[in-house]
Amino acid sequence: VKGREAWIISQTPDAKAFRVWVGASNDPGAFYFFHTDAGTMQRIASVNAELKRSELAPAAYVKYKARDGLEIPAYLTLPKGRAAKGLPLIIMPHGGPYGVRDKPDYDPEVQFLANRGYAVLQPNYRGSEGYGKSFYEKGEGQWGRQMQDDLDDGMDWLVKEGTVDPKRVCMVGGSYGGYAAVWGATRNPERYRCAASFAGVMDLKKQLKYQTDFLVNRRYRKDWRNTVLGNETFDATTVSPQYSIDRLTRPILLAHGDKDQRVPYKQSKAFADAAKRAGKDVELTTYAGEGHGFSEPGNLKDWLQRLDAFLAKHNPADVQ
Repeated sequence: VKGREAWIISQTPDAKAFRVWVGASNDPGAFYFFHTDAGTMQRIASVNAELKRSELAPAAYVKYKARDGLEIPAYLTLPKGRAAKGLPLIIMPHGGPYGVRDKPDYDPEVQFLANRGYAVLQPNYRGSEGYGKSFYEKGEGQWGRQMQDDLDDGMDWLVKEGTVDPKRVCMVGGSYGGYAAVWGATRNPERYRCAASFAGVMDLKKQLKYQTDFLVNRRYRKDWRNTVLGNETFDATTVSPQYSIDRLTRPILLAHGDKDQRVPYKQSKAFADAAKRAGKDVELTTYAGEGHGFSEPGNLKDWLQRLDAFLAKHNPADVQ
């Protein structure tokens, strides 16, 4: 269907029948049963059928130049019913960071923010998958460095275009994206009014040790450390929010599942505790039983409500 994507979810062993999802960035979509012999697709179920596509905002594929000249692909979602001029902006970096990328799929968080009046930029910064070996390798050793520059440069591009207001920008993300959000507000408080992180890495040194101890095969541990750090002599604490709390001047919203086995809950808990002792404006919500994402719809709803209130306080979309 024009303007939509189709993904095979599952298939029979003889590859004669498939379960297919069809949707778009502004369409939660539906599941279909496709049988090759009949050549027909039968709708099985709709996703969030009450949401009207006409009321949702499509994501546009865009590109911009980073400060070193590298072309950064991204997706830009603009709020419906508002002129694309001087908008408040949410930069939303994806997780990973390596071997992952944003796609033009339906994202409830993006749609929620666009519905509230924000432009949402999802940069596929250097190191993201799907853009070739050279693009991936340019991200090696750039955790919190050039990867972070790519996010800042996306903001500058939208400001230059006149699309967004440079004084009304926050960053929101999960996993590495949560790290990037907090690090952005710490490293460049002149750019960002606030940051929100779900399951973000706050202490890269400890996270890297955790990964090499439990998540990475022994034979690949050195390679992984070099991918993240560039070389083993780089001090990971210099790009970790945990060790830069004294520099923090912006409000931070944190959330984390206490059963997270990819980024341990103590990453957010230790940062929040230290920040509060230092008198910083940091709020942490703990989701009992959740892992590295939301399995309970009620928890996702709670997170979005908290994020809504946080942004309304620190970067309101309704200020003209």
